[in-house]
Amino acid sequence: MQNTSGVNLIKSKAVFGLNFSMLTLEEVVKTATCNEIGNHFPSRLLITPNVDHIVTLHNNPVYREACHSAWLLTVDGFPVERFLSLVGVKIPERVTGADLFPKLMQAMHPEKHRPCFMVATEFTQYFLTLWLKKHGFNELEFLVEVPPFGFEKNDDFSNLFIEKLKSVQCTHLYMGVGAPKSEIWAYLHRDSIENMHVFCFGAAIEFFSENMTRAPVWMQKNGFEWLWRLGCEPSRLAKRYLINSWKFFYYAGKEMLNQRKLGYENK
Repeated sequence: MQNTSGVNLIKSKAVFGLNFSMLTLEEVVKTATCNEIGNHFPSRLLITPNVDHIVTLHNNPVYREACHSAWLLTVDGFPVERFLSLVGVKIPERVTGADLFPKLMQAMHPEKHRPCFMVATEFTQYFLTLWLKKHGFNELEFLVEVPPFGFEKNDDFSNLFIEKLKSVQCTHLYMGVGAPKSEIWAYLHRDSIENMHVFCFGAAIEFFSENMTRAPVWMQKNGFEWLWRLGCEPSRLAKRYLINSWKFFYYAGKEMLNQRKLGYENK
């Protein structure tokens, strides 16, 4: 499978039912920014799975469908990378949302691209608006929207937002309102958001907007970024990291047995 960037979209064998990207960060950026205004193609959804994503897809069938239908799945979580290695999938590098988003932003060009955003806070909206103007975009060439609470169930908002995307000829839609809401919204509206690359990021956009501080590099490289996040947002993330995330090891154990079974059957 190849697109106009010349980058082959190499993917892994199925693990957790998902075929993960085998591309480097630079290759992902290149292939995700090759489209320009006026190109026509089905929407291309990019998701960056971490431990929470893996747990959620086992419990949420619509989210699972969104992941299965994704154009590209890049490995974000350190435990996910380690597990893939255990079952024989050696990705060239982790491509986290926090690393990918700044690279994509730097690759946006006013003459080629029309970036649009759905973000969680007005601070982020203001920051991105100023950033885009500073980098040559005028207000008719981008959209930064803060959705109302419960937007994913609000058809009136969704329809109006989609019309706005079309009016600016959106080429890249960045969803920064959390999982699984971002992924499910993009999946359910995929037929209405054609000709766009759609990216579902969590805190990545907040890091870029300086609304949140990312963990030190040594914590990122050694798999402790979750601990930093927990310390920064204990009330919001305690349940996710201290309770729900442990389910990952249960699902990983089941998947390990499944991979071994498949290995035996293929011998």
